[in-house]
Amino acid sequence: MSMSHIPENVRLVARAPKEIQEIILNAAELSGASMSQFLIDAALDRAKVVFERDRLLKLSMDGANRFFDALDNPPKIQHLDNAYQSYKDIDNGVARVKRKS
Repeated sequence: MSMSHIPENVRLVARAPKEIQEIILNAAELSGASMSQFLIDAALDRAKVVFERDRLLKLSMDGANRFFDALDNPPKIQHLDNAYQSYKDIDNGVARVKRKS
């Protein structure tokens, strides 16, 4: 692997009240991770949830847009047109239906 493909580590900084730091530090120790690793894992898990929610929202909006487009521009359904024409052709209570060969 060339040097240009090695990921560069960056520093993430956050400020929090001491009580929150103690809670996070205790949880990190209980899970066997450093506080930095615990914070990164938690942030990454949350980021994945946010991205997945965004993806689902975009898919939902795409589906809604296609649904409303279909309502505004319904496809022509030939067999219903044929049934309507047969209904219009009723003479003395008898419908003349032409069957396709």
